[in-house]
Amino acid sequence: MRIVLFFTVLLLSGCSRGIAVNVPDPLSSSDTQVGYLAGSLGVTTEWPSTGKKIITTLNIRHVASNEIITIARVESVPDFETEQLEGQLFTLTLPVGQYELDSVSFKGNNGVQTVRSKSESDLGGMITISPNQVTYIGQFITSSLIAKSPLWNTQYPSGYAKIQHDYVLDRDKQIFDEQFPELRALAFISEPLQGLDPQQLVSTILE
Repeated sequence: MRIVLFFTVLLLSGCSRGIAVNVPDPLSSSDTQVGYLAGSLGVTTEWPSTGKKIITTLNIRHVASNEIITIARVESVPDFETEQLEGQLFTLTLPVGQYELDSVSFKGNNGVQTVRSKSESDLGGMITISPNQVTYIGQFITSSLIAKSPLWNTQYPSGYAKIQHDYVLDRDKQIFDEQFPELRALAFISEPLQGLDPQQLVSTILE
């Protein structure tokens, strides 16, 4: 049973295309019951607010241990795409318990240089991982804050970012079922991020 559990962890952490997931060893090798965390990361594609050149990282804290899990969209391999946005699903296995969306980090480019920024910490978005259940925390769509060139009087992406957060349950459940047919019978539960103020999902701290 232990071997099967570890195989599942590797499978779900490694099959989110274009998504880099880092789960600290104390959590990835836990002997406790496990559940699943799912959501989607994407970007807007319309100029000049496009987020296509921004890498967005969700920093999720395990409340009991203070260990930080990172989920980053590092490559465009869309699971969904419209004229305005694109993105992909992330799914990972975690020990049951309480987690918090602690902060969001951004790595962008203003056309001249790389810019790094993050949201405030302790965002307060509480997440409960329950056994044998998929906890869905919605989609996070990044767009660039717009800058204006004083020389050319044109607008362009600044490299600093903001996120629109909402829930597209039916779409992401369908993607999940296609990627993990062996898990489609599990409850796929949309969970509001308790205590999160969506206005805080924006670049406020320069790194």
